[in-house]
Amino acid sequence: MTTQPRNPYGAVQIADGGTPRVITVLAYENISGGYWVNGSGEVSLVSSGADSYAASDIRGTTVATQIGSSVIGLALTNIPSGTYGPCAMRGIYLMPGLSGVAIGSGEAGWKFCAGSAGTIVPAASGLASPVNDTAGAFDFTIGRMLTAGGHGSFSIVSLNI
Repeated sequence: MTTQPRNPYGAVQIADGGTPRVITVLAYENISGGYWVNGSGEVSLVSSGADSYAASDIRGTTVATQIGSSVIGLALTNIPSGTYGPCAMRGIYLMPGLSGVAIGSGEAGWKFCAGSAGTIVPAASGLASPVNDTAGAFDFTIGRMLTAGGHGSFSIVSLNI
């Protein structure tokens, strides 16, 4: 069974876990609600003082097909290119599992990574393994599955970026 690359209803939040965290991003391109958002932008936009921060400093693009990428949030609404929009960093959401036999399913309590578009991949699948570089290994897990689920089905997940 295949599923859409995101929840057709967008980012469906069922609770905030008592600690909602939403940031505002400037979209570099059109971002669909319910899609993962990658950070993008220039180095050294801010200095050590809060007065150097501007709303346009946090910029986002969509995640196309990267499994286990370093996302900065989940788009809560459609965000047209060149405009500002909200991205969740914490909360409890209904998320589809990335389709594919190799991915398998996850159990309640398992960590997950961002899949392509707006899907999740159980970290134990091996497809979302940390990537090594000269600085060491990266941990791409961004939350835990609260209910079991797998390729082609939905899970309740706790997002914690």
